[in-house]
Amino acid sequence: MSQRLKIPADLRRFAIVQPEVEAVCQRIGRDTWDLLLIDVDGNWTRGVFESRDECEAVAERLGVRFHDGWDDERMARRMNKRDHWNVPGGQKRAL
Repeated sequence: MSQRLKIPADLRRFAIVQPEVEAVCQRIGRDTWDLLLIDVDGNWTRGVFESRDECEAVAERLGVRFHDGWDDERMARRMNKRDHWNVPGGQKRAL
């Protein structure tokens, strides 16, 4: 699988340019998995793959730490770091 594994250019670029990138894998459909790359400042990008194993292989090839799901609360906090909805006095959600 690793020989034919195609890593999108935007994921490669993000992993190289952004600081302290880590990856979170989550199932998003019957046959699709989401790989989110999240930097230390809460910036993120995502790629869609056909299996969890492909997501893990991409993270390994990119040299970023892999998380299987959102079990690590630290990663959820990191992902929400740039969410202006969570800032006191920030934009409010529609009711």
